[in-house]
Amino acid sequence: MVTPTNAQKMIQYFQEYFTIYEAVLPYLGSETNKKLIIEQKRDWIRKLRQTEFPVAFLGSYSAGKSTMINAILGREILPATNQPTTAFPTLIKKGQAEKAVIYFMDEQARLELWDSFVSDIEKKIDQNLQRQEAIGKHFMRIKEAVQTYQQDTEVAIDQQALIKLQALLSNWGNDAYKGIKEVTLSELRNYVEGYVGAIYVDKIEVFLENLNLGDDIVLVDLPGLSVDNKRHEEFTKSYIKEKAKAFVVCSPHDKVLQGKEIEFLSKINQQNPTIIERAFWVINKWDAANSKLEQTQSLDSFKAQAKTYSFSINAERQFQTSAFNYLLLKLVSEGTIDESPNLKEGLGNLIKSGIIKEEKELNQTTANSLLTHPDIITFSQFIDSLFNYLNQGAKDEFIDDAKKELLQIIRILDGCLKPLDDSYSESTNPEEETKSVEINKKLRSLIEQLKQKATEFSQEIRTTQQSSFWQESDTQAINQELSKKIQDINRLDLLNEISTGVDMDYNLAELPYILDKKVELTLLMRKRLISVIDSFFIQRLSKLLTALEIINPEYLPEEMMEKLEDKLCERDISMRLSGLADALFYQYGSELQRIGLNLKDCQEQELSESDKLLRTKTRSDKLKEIEKVLQMYQTELEEFIETIVIPLNQNIRRTLENHTKDLEKELLELFDNYQDEITKKIARNINLDGLIIEELTKQKTITDSYVKLVNLKRAILENPEK
Repeated sequence: MVTPTNAQKMIQYFQEYFTIYEAVLPYLGSETNKKLIIEQKRDWIRKLRQTEFPVAFLGSYSAGKSTMINAILGREILPATNQPTTAFPTLIKKGQAEKAVIYFMDEQARLELWDSFVSDIEKKIDQNLQRQEAIGKHFMRIKEAVQTYQQDTEVAIDQQALIKLQALLSNWGNDAYKGIKEVTLSELRNYVEGYVGAIYVDKIEVFLENLNLGDDIVLVDLPGLSVDNKRHEEFTKSYIKEKAKAFVVCSPHDKVLQGKEIEFLSKINQQNPTIIERAFWVINKWDAANSKLEQTQSLDSFKAQAKTYSFSINAERQFQTSAFNYLLLKLVSEGTIDESPNLKEGLGNLIKSGIIKEEKELNQTTANSLLTHPDIITFSQFIDSLFNYLNQGAKDEFIDDAKKELLQIIRILDGCLKPLDDSYSESTNPEEETKSVEINKKLRSLIEQLKQKATEFSQEIRTTQQSSFWQESDTQAINQELSKKIQDINRLDLLNEISTGVDMDYNLAELPYILDKKVELTLLMRKRLISVIDSFFIQRLSKLLTALEIINPEYLPEEMMEKLEDKLCERDISMRLSGLADALFYQYGSELQRIGLNLKDCQEQELSESDKLLRTKTRSDKLKEIEKVLQMYQTELEEFIETIVIPLNQNIRRTLENHTKDLEKELLELFDNYQDEITKKIARNINLDGLIIEELTKQKTITDSYVKLVNLKRAILENPEK
């Protein structure tokens, strides 16, 4: 038997480990997964401090767990029930007086159960029915919602959750179903079978004076995972995952290793196979099999299911038996069967099972001899095996599990600390190395931040979804400026400029070229292009410069900052856009020539039609004609501008992307080129004294902690807790 000293020693080991771990935690970096594994093991301290040693009996509500526990105890203590509604968590302990204690749910637990039933209804009718009022009004709203849903959809839904809500509501304020209530063992049945307040029961504890187990052993009848009460379902999960230190898994012969309980065990097995390896597996109600063939099929099914779930089952802990028949014979052999009238009515099951031929032949002597019957003795063997395990090996195995878990996280921490400890042991001048490391760390951090800002800027520009930079409003603005420029032209001066010869002939075909110098459409477009990309690009350039300047001004060389300001001004992009305007207006010359030819054709046509009277036109007539030509010129240019909007937008985007790509490359090269200058500024400005102290503190913490970790591991391995 493992003494309490051994558990206390393991607690001490875990505490020493976590003292070491917490000391070095600030230096473990981003080992998130490893930290998570380590933190999960803290719960072992609570488990080791737990004085009770719970043995959980798991299985569906029809597996006969209560009967099995009664058979183990040799008494009818737990009322057997096949109803999930009355399946309570029941704990059997050794006590100074025999009694049962009923624990009713408190207010919070009732509300949690209420909300779980409401959640079930919400899923069925796809409505939000969260509680916002008193539960009585809440129930009426839920009931009306269900009725409305059924009327509207003509679909009847399962009413069980609604029935449970009504049952929960019916005695909500009744003090008889609150707090804790002690009852005699004989009264316990009244709180299970047909008990009005069953829905309010949270758990039951049973205390027995003569229990052939260690004082701290607790037998736990788990309600399973198919019960109506969600709190009882969570109780089962919690016991399996966290509290139980030994397991008995019970299955009926016709449904071996089936149900939600087995599926949940499968998940636990993936995390901790040891639980399954040490469990006891009982196929109960073996007598209910109609033939040897059916029993063989049951065993084959058991093996197949075990393989499916990857259960490693110890053959010495697998039993096929009938707990009920064993209990009947046990009570008859001890002369106490009359104290259990309900069981006495089941004596006919011994005849049905072929144990006896008729009931009158059964007395204490024959019952005692029949306990060695091949179909009965397997339960005695199960009890012996279970008791031997609980009284001798179970606690040793529990301590072994704790040790394995602790050694696992020791290995994890060792893997984190050893490389650091090795590097420190090779150090010859810690202070100088610390200076060098810290300066390089600052340099890397600063350069990474600078490059990250430049890259983020480039990424933002290159991945934007904006495709239309030049808008209709920009076209209108250019047209307005164009119109103003034309309106401001002195018509008389223009006429004089195109008039030549003695007769003052004038050639309208020359007019577009003269007007181009006065209007300067290309220049207008260049200026507008800068305005078009101002908010999208030029303002972002300014923000990038600000972001770079504030990263760490004291470490950035002035010369580098001047170059940054130069590269991030609008000059370069303006030049690119000017080139874009020139490229787009390469056809502008041809357009002017076309307009001129149109005007010349118009002039010659008028000459022929007026019998060349044009040469005798007055100055006023000529000015009118020029006015008409100017309007035609403006219209032609507006139409020309309209045709280049689509290619203009495409080229603006391409220009910005190319410029951004080149700019990013230049910035990254600039940061690399100035690393030496940045390093010098860091060395001059960094407060190394505090950093050296901090680094030396880290080194001492790491080295001291590593020594402690190695010593702890040695102590655990050299001092087995047996």
